[in-house]
Amino acid sequence: MSFEMLMGQAAQLGMAVEAAAAAGMHLRSTLDCADIHESVADHLEQITELALPGASQLPKPQREALAGVLISILRQAADLVEHPSRAPHWDVTDDVLVQSTARASMSVALVLAQVAPQLGDLSQRLAGGGAFLDVGTGAGRLAAVAAQQWPEAQVHAIDVAPKVIETATATMREFGVDDRAHVRVQDVTELDSPETYDLIWLPGPFLSPALVPTALDRCRDALRPGGWIAFGIYGGPDHPLAQLAADIRTIRSGGHNWTADDAGGALIAHGFNEVRELERTWHAPVRLIVGRQTSRSR
Repeated sequence: MSFEMLMGQAAQLGMAVEAAAAAGMHLRSTLDCADIHESVADHLEQITELALPGASQLPKPQREALAGVLISILRQAADLVEHPSRAPHWDVTDDVLVQSTARASMSVALVLAQVAPQLGDLSQRLAGGGAFLDVGTGAGRLAAVAAQQWPEAQVHAIDVAPKVIETATATMREFGVDDRAHVRVQDVTELDSPETYDLIWLPGPFLSPALVPTALDRCRDALRPGGWIAFGIYGGPDHPLAQLAADIRTIRSGGHNWTADDAGGALIAHGFNEVRELERTWHAPVRLIVGRQTSRSR
């Protein structure tokens, strides 16, 4: 490919980045009432309508999730440009990244509610006062939306970082679910809650292979008989560039690029049954590998 053609390709990539930034900022402004100059705000709205038609009219949770995906990816991309040599880790000191990632994760709660009817009697359990555990809750928006989706369920959210736990606690109050959505500092490898939960969300991209065996054992024991674990891995557009970009984000955040086969094999090895990847009927960038705890009778 000639230099001129490559310059054209580079310009298209740059346009996509700028459009993502504009759409993310516009959607965020509809949520946070950001003070943006009128002329700039008008262009942001036009770009958003061209890039994501109808996004501005979506209900608030969907707008939050879209804004979160865009801003989180941009924030991590900027970090790659500014600090390419830093050691992989998850930077919980970046408040914008924490909040945008939490907003992006709201879509996971919506997906879990969508697929629950496919998982035995899970919907009935959660509708009847069951319990959900959000591992690695961050700013807590996934857990808060889950509490809204299952208004009779108890929701627990854990994370290893005290700073984000404070933010997550405030999130539960913001969403009006703090009476039954409880947040605490805890490492999933130290989880000691026998037969407590009906559904556990485990975010694969943030877990190293060294942690997963213990995490799966603790989660298996924490599930009520017949309960489910949802092991999430990235699932973006079906394109080599999208997969490689997701791989870089995962590696730089200190995680591991799990495949569905790897995740499923780990679940089977640690005593889960009915293990499978759910067919994607959603567009959120997540794939779900699920398994059921059936090692004990009710």
